[in-house]
Amino acid sequence: MVGALPGSTAELTIIILPIQILTMLEVNGLTKYYGDLCAVNDVGFRIDEGEFVTLLGPSGCGKTTLLHMIAGLREPTEGEVTLRSENVTNLPPEERNIGMAFQSTALFPHMTVRENIAYGLRMHGYDEEERHARVQEFLELVDLPNHDDHRPGELSGGQQQRVSLARALAYEPDILLLDEPLTGLDRVLREEMRQWLMTLQRELGVTSLYVTHDQEDALSMSDKVVVLDDGEIQQVDHPQAIYEQPVNDFVAEFVGKSMQFSGPIRNDGPRPFVDAGDTCVVLPNDSVSSDREEVSLYVRPEDVNIEAAQATADGGATTVAATEENAFPGTIEKVSNLGNRAEVTATLESGETALASTNRFPHLEVGDEVLVTFDSESVIVL
Repeated sequence: MVGALPGSTAELTIIILPIQILTMLEVNGLTKYYGDLCAVNDVGFRIDEGEFVTLLGPSGCGKTTLLHMIAGLREPTEGEVTLRSENVTNLPPEERNIGMAFQSTALFPHMTVRENIAYGLRMHGYDEEERHARVQEFLELVDLPNHDDHRPGELSGGQQQRVSLARALAYEPDILLLDEPLTGLDRVLREEMRQWLMTLQRELGVTSLYVTHDQEDALSMSDKVVVLDDGEIQQVDHPQAIYEQPVNDFVAEFVGKSMQFSGPIRNDGPRPFVDAGDTCVVLPNDSVSSDREEVSLYVRPEDVNIEAAQATADGGATTVAATEENAFPGTIEKVSNLGNRAEVTATLESGETALASTNRFPHLEVGDEVLVTFDSESVIVL
């Protein structure tokens, strides 16, 4: 940028430097074999300083094995782990400045809350005065200032998790690794802990890697999601892209629910469409233009509308006519009221199953004839 000082003809040059983002953790080609079984295959991704990243995948997909290799608890067959630009692949866990919180909390049952938090500080060389101050600071931070003399068995599940997190964070690790810490909590407590953990992470700015099989955790908490299946990365992106722009069938089906169709793309009409047997689904304008032998289509429940058929003058039900694009007659099979919303399942005349998210307690009943509609722009084509 070039400008002039007031009252001067001299030019002032201002150079604006780009903000440098520090890569906190990077894994390259991480692979783990157990005999002939490949648990993790050539995994690589990076986490920038302050990011909250989630490893998301089904049970047995290799996410915990991957986390343990990053922590130094398991030795990789191949690949490297870099922390703050230092190769730590061959360092033991105690020489990596990493904090960990587990599903089981792993608190020492014979120690008080204060002693549990102080333990990690003592292992990292803090003196007695520093330990006392840090423990008090983190007791306040996790909303347990009056529980310092309690033992883990005297705490609720949520309180135990907060102590576990305080112990992992008190010695200021470079990165916090979280292995399904909310699993086992009831729904209300899980939602409370999810919000509390997000607030804590933002306040401290600690870089975090969170492991879960729960899509709600991943989509609601993360800056970035790494989707894993069968030991391999399927997609790495921010939550909205993972949900709205999945790169393959696994991601589309694992992350969220969907209405599904399949068939070849045809271009012999005014708009591209998929010939799904007895159903023709009109596609977005920017979808694949050439014919393909088979594609998969997904429509998210919140993009699907279900309307009841209108009654005729003589009291009978009308035959629901599909006179617009992506409008299909169907019959209600199930209505699940979930409190703040409802999920309605219908079977189309062509046999496909439709799933719609509606307002709570809709005026729909099993057996009702309905019209299922959705906008072509909401169709995900894979």
